[in-house]
Parts: sequence; structure tokens; C-alpha cells
Amino acid sequence: MKIDTMKRAGAAVLGAGALVAMGLAGAGTASAADAPKGATIHWVSDGPGEATSNHVSSWQTTHVDGDDWSANVRVDYGRSGAVTRCSDGSVKYGPSQGPGYWIFAGNCYGNGSLTGYGYYNA
Repeated sequence: MKIDTMKRAGAAVLGAGALVAMGLAGAGTASAADAPKGATIHWVSDGPGEATSNHVSSWQTTHVDGDDWSANVRVDYGRSGAVTRCSDGSVKYGPSQGPGYWIFAGNCYGNGSLTGYGYYNA
């Protein structure tokens, strides 16, 4: 796996020789009504291990605490994005990403605590 082919969507992060291009998807705040029509949601936090689907061939959760999470993800084809479920009932969807290596992430800042996380296939 070539880490240097990772992509960044969203904010740019510059560090002293650190990651030049990595993907951050899931930082957006949206309501459940903003899910892409026909999207299939996969709640990684609800199932055993690091769940994958036809679109997502690898998933490695790298951080989870009471209000945020992140994971290294490989999207093989189609479009996938991060999804976050919060204790106040809100669901937040990140932007959908095409094929590549990404970092999906989400948070419940201002919406209670984290109750679920995963991805959707569009």
C-alpha cells in the first residue's frame, strides 16, 4: 500500500515534513436529510471489527473517544463518506469521496456524545 497516494479533502494540514496529502472526510455537519439519495450506511461502531463493503475495501479505526473519531479508509470504486451519530439524535455526513486512500473522521461537538460512526456508500 502506497501511503504517498493518500488524498486530502477539506482543510489542508501542513507539518514539518509530515503528511503532505491525506484525506479528511466527515468534518461537515449535516442532517440525516442530507444523506445522498439511495445511500447505504455501514455503522462500523455497531458491528464486529473493522467492517467493509463493496466500495470500502479496508478500514482501520485510528481514534475514538466520547465525542469524535477517525479512521484510515480505502475506497475502491464509487463514492463513500464518513457518517457520525450523536446522542442528541443528529447524524452528520461527510463529503463523499471517490477511489483512493482517505482519513474519514467525525465529531459530535455541540451535539452531545458520540453514539456511532461509520461510512455511507453513495
